Amino acid sequence: MTLAQATILGILQGLTEFLPVSSSGHLVIMQHYLGLKHPLLLFDIVLHAGTLAAVFLYFRKDIFAIVLSLIRFAQKEPQQVLQRKLFYLIILGTVPIALVGGLLRSRIENLFANIPLTSFLLLVTGTLLWTSERAASSNKGIEKVGILDALLIGIMQAAAILPGISRSGATISAGLFRGTSKEFAFRYSFLLSIPAILGALVIEAKDAVLEKSLPHQLLPWLGGTAAAFLVGYFALVVLRKALLGRRLYWFSYYCWIAGGISLFFVLI
Repeated sequence: MTLAQATILGILQGLTEFLPVSSSGHLVIMQHYLGLKHPLLLFDIVLHAGTLAAVFLYFRKDIFAIVLSLIRFAQKEPQQVLQRKLFYLIILGTVPIALVGGLLRSRIENLFANIPLTSFLLLVTGTLLWTSERAASSNKGIEKVGILDALLIGIMQAAAILPGISRSGATISAGLFRGTSKEFAFRYSFLLSIPAILGALVIEAKDAVLEKSLPHQLLPWLGGTAAAFLVGYFALVVLRKALLGRRLYWFSYYCWIAGGISLFFVLI
């Protein structure tokens, strides 16, 4: 892999990991058209590490508040209690993806070479985004969000293991369907991504060491990761503005067009 190819994939990861258009789907399709015939699963995980760093930077205040509430566990101040509740909901929402990833990981990895399926699931992502914004009918915050809400959002995150289903799109859509506020859906979606991405990083890194599949050239990997981090932070800013400004449906058009074009060229 060249530095140019890695940078292109890093920029793509940064944009599509946080914008609700499926990073896995775009990486699968782009790797195919860049001539990288084998799914670069470890490289995809490294790019996810770049975007994870962007999440830590963007949500640093939320993360600090949660950690502080756990340190001050004995305190019963309302804000401290709500931060601990958010932590418990993140743990609960992580259970579905832990189960699915643990039980079906090998089968799911095989799907990353399936371009027609990936393209079709991009169309599904577009439909989710379109319908969820129109279905939003409530404004629940952390005070009213419950166990069922967390589990359903977590199930949608687990479904996003499939290439073509956007993780942020699926989880934010699930939150909106459950009546959460857009601000909470945005925050919870990305805080929920932290343990999921960390878990995937640990597993893939371990496998890479065991299989001795570490990169032969470090510069392209560093370049791709840096691009994913910088572009990813910018994408978080854009998504929040689009979501709060009732412009989430813009991304549904993109998913339909990208999925449709890819499906057309694959099938002809």
